[in-house]
Amino acid sequence: MYPYLILWWSKFYMTGIGIIISFLVFIGIAHYLTKRYHQNFWKFFYWLPFFIVLTYFIWSYVNFIFDVGVFPTNWSEFVTLLSPYGYKFHFMGLLIGLFISISVFLKKITRVENKKIWSDILFFSLALSLVPLWLFLLMGDNFIGTTTTSWLGIKSLHSDSQRNKFNLVYPIGIFLSLWSLFVVLGIKILKKKKFGYGMLGFAVLSILVSLILLLQQYPRHAVFSLGGVMLDVKQYAAWILALICYLAYKRRQRVPDLK
Repeated sequence: MYPYLILWWSKFYMTGIGIIISFLVFIGIAHYLTKRYHQNFWKFFYWLPFFIVLTYFIWSYVNFIFDVGVFPTNWSEFVTLLSPYGYKFHFMGLLIGLFISISVFLKKITRVENKKIWSDILFFSLALSLVPLWLFLLMGDNFIGTTTTSWLGIKSLHSDSQRNKFNLVYPIGIFLSLWSLFVVLGIKILKKKKFGYGMLGFAVLSILVSLILLLQQYPRHAVFSLGGVMLDVKQYAAWILALICYLAYKRRQRVPDLK
């Protein structure tokens, strides 16, 4: 819609700005919640670089598999795999990377009560950091909705935007931002003064995001048609991980919180 800003004769793309701002929001909320719940923020912060690199690589590698092949065969393909240019990432890889990172971190926490607290911290931090990210994705050209003739449709605000190829498209960035807020509020109401609802929040958020992605324009793989709705690997991965998160939530709920 408005894919980049020009400041000091340089282009700053909205997608990149959104990723940076969302990361800072994630860190800020995580720091606040760890202090509120008397947890060691630095224990998580020291692991963060490893989780970022792991998630980035899986995020990029899954897209590489679908677009190029299983392994890079020359220097150009190797650069394509590691370079962030064009933000060629895949939602399935993002889910897998985040899931592995969160699982590794929670596995290093021995007490179940602390696992519950940290699952809540990570969920609220991640879900709230999605709010500004989705808004910047709405402005950028890496996350475009399907065409529509309804009043919800939006047009491009910039002559260089990829959205100029279409008349009206769904503002799916706004949808995802609002759904993230709704899920946070729902889990907050359900949570009250107890801990351990973070994994349930991850499950609900994964399903809702996967449904909204049905309105996104992107190359689909392993497509399955269900009543005219085209499902692909993004939905399959999100639902499988949602089920795993829900089972983890049910298992940990059997252990009562310490007063």
